[in-house]
Amino acid sequence: MPALTNFDLDDTGKIDLGEIYDQPDPRAYYQTLVNLEYQIPSAAAPVIRKIIDARRKTRKQEKATLLDVGCSYGVNSAILRHRIELADLFRLYSRDVTKNLSRSELVARDQKLYSQMRADKNLQTIGLDIAGEAVSYAEEVGIIDTGLAANLETRPANVDAEEILAPVDIVISTGAIGYVGAPTFSKILDCASTAPWFGLFALRMFPIDEIAAMLKSRGYSVYRLLGDTFLQRRFAGKDEAGEVIDRLKSLTIDPTGYEANGWYHAEFFFAWRADEDGALPIPGLSRI
Repeated sequence: MPALTNFDLDDTGKIDLGEIYDQPDPRAYYQTLVNLEYQIPSAAAPVIRKIIDARRKTRKQEKATLLDVGCSYGVNSAILRHRIELADLFRLYSRDVTKNLSRSELVARDQKLYSQMRADKNLQTIGLDIAGEAVSYAEEVGIIDTGLAANLETRPANVDAEEILAPVDIVISTGAIGYVGAPTFSKILDCASTAPWFGLFALRMFPIDEIAAMLKSRGYSVYRLLGDTFLQRRFAGKDEAGEVIDRLKSLTIDPTGYEANGWYHAEFFFAWRADEDGALPIPGLSRI
């Protein structure tokens, strides 16, 4: 596929996709990301499902509340609780399928679609993102149950946020780390009343040391999945690849066999309270 050349690089070295993350509907989001072979929501889903199942078993309850940090238009929720795959989402919001639909018509289509395709009725999903338009769309059409458009990196959680975050059982992120960090996850813990578990996917270029240190200071044990990485998307072009590889080398992380092959790679981290009983939900986790 040809490189994308109409995006500038942001301060991290990645192309700046901010303009597609906060539109009134998801069309630009999916039509751009399909060209970058975006795939981490699909790769992450089996891991997250294991965590959901383990949490339910441990707590002896079917209902679970999942918070997606950096939810955008609710792609993780669409996959995890609806009978839908990432490839379906790319098709549903493609130019060919949606070019003649107004936003109101797209909303009506999606409300019907997601109500009919909901598979896990005991999974409640909350979407947290600074992109208010994206969060609103996901909530309006029923991809997520509750949306929270807030920047917890720089602002305190207000009363509404505290109420929304109180029942959270599991906190996930598949692409926000590097833009959100320890302050956000610390505030989530301040609000949560359930000692939530964390399932976090972080690009190798964004070390999670500060997040891990915060979690440990709050009584959590933190683990890394050894031996596996997860493809997020391919690089948009040589400029992005060069910036990212230089950043990795500055962190003494060898890109050979990983980013040097043209793709972002993410690692998986899991955290739960140090006094939790039972087997870890994912094989291959090693405490850090």
